[in-house]
Amino acid sequence: MKLLRPILTVLVLAALAAVPVAAQATDSHAPKGARGDWLPADEWAMSQWLPYDEATLDHLLHTNRDELAAWLDDRRTLGQLARKRGFHSQPALARRLVAARGGHMSAARRRTLERRALDTLTQAHLARHVLFHIYHSPAVGTSAHHLFGVSTARYKTLRDSGLSPRRIAAAGGRSEARLRTSLLALFAERGRRAVRVGAMSPRQARTLLAEQRGTVDAFMRRPYRTTNQQRDYAALVCHLPAAH
Repeated sequence: MKLLRPILTVLVLAALAAVPVAAQATDSHAPKGARGDWLPADEWAMSQWLPYDEATLDHLLHTNRDELAAWLDDRRTLGQLARKRGFHSQPALARRLVAARGGHMSAARRRTLERRALDTLTQAHLARHVLFHIYHSPAVGTSAHHLFGVSTARYKTLRDSGLSPRRIAAAGGRSEARLRTSLLALFAERGRRAVRVGAMSPRQARTLLAEQRGTVDAFMRRPYRTTNQQRDYAALVCHLPAAH
């Protein structure tokens, strides 16, 4: 049986690769025909700018980062977890999460943040991306020359071939230590921008940067998914069984 499992896994992935990727994206906001890993192109979503404090979410839902990582599997939403914890109105929870940031904000800014907060409660893949894909930012690619010593186009080619960030940096003559320093400086500046435009609170910006600092070494050493692996992942997400 142990010998059969790897064979079965290969067969399943091969079958998924043969299925059109655009079967149905996991998030209801995705346009028709989108890939399973579709995300909105908005800066806040692509940059992991959570519109409320993660600490507030943990407190209200009596949860923690480990449980959230296990719960958000591209099928189950934060709103479903919230219902298990007694919150039956997701719009009301979104308002409460944003209100807990405190401080003055315009009515228009508050509505924008509440809408984003509600999206994190109703869209499974989006929530997983914003909370845990904390290095999947277009800013890394656009800053490729500074970070890795290669052009953005060259960075994307090496990334899509499955190299790790530190190997891409080595190809550009950058040491791992220099890459770490440059990445953390970039993430810190991105956090300051989020605070300036009101997309994140100072507290959440500190939380995000602390998480990036604590895991940046693992990020630098982990190979990126190749183009084929990205396609297979998107197909797998499309065909995950529905959560109940």
